[in-house]
Amino acid sequence: MRLPLVALAFAAQFLGDDSLPTFPVFDCPDGAAFCNDAAAAGLDAGTRYGRGAAWVDVDGDGWDDLFLADSDNRWDADVYGVSTFFLNRGDGAFEAVAATRLGIDPADLVSTWAGAFADYDNDGDADLLLANGGYSGVSNLALYNNRIGDDGGFAPVTGESGLEAANRTPSNWWGASWADYDLDGWLDVVVTRTDGVALLFRNNRDGSFEETGAALGVGIPMEDGKNPVWIDYDRDGDADLYLAGMWQHAFYRNDGGAFSEVTDEIFAEPLPLPEGWPGPAAPAVFAAAAEDFDQDGFDDLYLGRFDLQDVLLLNDGAGGFEPQAADWGLEATATVWSDVSRPFENTMGLGVGDLFDDGYPDVYIGTGNPIRAAPDLMFCNTVDDSFYRCTGEVLTPGADRTWRTRGHGTVFSDYDRDGDTDMAVNLGGHPTFDDDQGVRLSPEHPALFVNRIGPRGGTATLRLEGVSSNRDAVGARIRVEGDRTRHYAIRSMQGFQSQNSRAVVIALGAASEARVSITWPSGRVQTIVVHAGERRRIVEAR
Repeated sequence: MRLPLVALAFAAQFLGDDSLPTFPVFDCPDGAAFCNDAAAAGLDAGTRYGRGAAWVDVDGDGWDDLFLADSDNRWDADVYGVSTFFLNRGDGAFEAVAATRLGIDPADLVSTWAGAFADYDNDGDADLLLANGGYSGVSNLALYNNRIGDDGGFAPVTGESGLEAANRTPSNWWGASWADYDLDGWLDVVVTRTDGVALLFRNNRDGSFEETGAALGVGIPMEDGKNPVWIDYDRDGDADLYLAGMWQHAFYRNDGGAFSEVTDEIFAEPLPLPEGWPGPAAPAVFAAAAEDFDQDGFDDLYLGRFDLQDVLLLNDGAGGFEPQAADWGLEATATVWSDVSRPFENTMGLGVGDLFDDGYPDVYIGTGNPIRAAPDLMFCNTVDDSFYRCTGEVLTPGADRTWRTRGHGTVFSDYDRDGDTDMAVNLGGHPTFDDDQGVRLSPEHPALFVNRIGPRGGTATLRLEGVSSNRDAVGARIRVEGDRTRHYAIRSMQGFQSQNSRAVVIALGAASEARVSITWPSGRVQTIVVHAGERRRIVEAR
């Protein structure tokens, strides 16, 4: 994406002023809920053009590792970022390992936008699909099989898997997400690009895939398309599909393996646009994510809109959604980036997770754009059907609150296994912008916000393993009956190419134990009793 000349001229206003990003390393004040411990944890080895992020136990040692994608476009042949694994040492710190050291071909790391992990061959380890391109230029898809337990690295399998067919026409690939859409026990994957039709690859259960989207009804061409979201909005047990986009978006209902396009039905009421909006109506959705925000047992959909008011679609339990915005506390200053007199609270990066471990998902918004860095924004979820702005509770009180960044992938995990949820944010600007400026202006360090106060009540941690269902248990639903009923689901990548840990921290509240019912993708229901403080691996009963 080449920025217009007027934007480049405007950028001069920001060079050298306090809107440039910084990497805050401050003493953590007493009582701070979260502190940015990225430096102490070993995440400050270098700056990057941060894009997607994922928590994943890539080496199978039981500790979540962190993958940070870097979207360079090789604008400087001698200095460019490389997507990196940060391997969890189990002591609160990480070892930085460049993806190339684990067998990833440098040719498959050009403009990496997302790394989506899944055990597609059901052998017990996390394989990797790289989606490259985005706004940095045309690039490729690349699939790697995890063989770290055998020879210490990943093996390229793009050609033999059948995904190479997608590379016959290099594209600006944007996002990817895994789900077992046909419920055969094997994970399938959808990939999106900024221009063109999303591709849906069905798992053939032999290490190969075939593209089935067009035949199954997934075929709306997207202009400035964004990430995919799998969401079982009608609670019929199979995964429906939402495709975010700036100028178009699309919703497909899964009708037992084939898909019906129901965009006009779901969005019968157009998303709100400001008065005087120029040109045709547009969804302007830059990133989207599904969660049960109101904890009624039905998946809701959060739409993060670039330069416009975000919208929460609350599932009405009858196959439709009720749009919510300011009435749910989603009030932000949606202003054009060039208006320096006003705050810039757009949605660019987006992550959803339960930061306070109370069972109610919170929203972290990465603001800014390639030119203008801005303070990130946090909405915390309450038990009374509303959000409130809680940025000051999450970012370290003091100077951190004026920390201006360009936030992208935001992911949640109890990476230190102390019973509460922590958060990593992949930060950084845009290499094409820096290329136009002739200076590396916008790379940034990542952030790691570590929970210092613990959960609001008792917690336990569950890691599900499918047998008849896919091994990752993606699509499984968890009902927890502690001091109140709470609902969770195992999901793949969503938001801004953000993949949370598969180890789910569940809230028991004031209860010391909870009855937990797991509905597996196979349809089996399994009930267990979980005690506060436990970490449990739950294998699907036959």
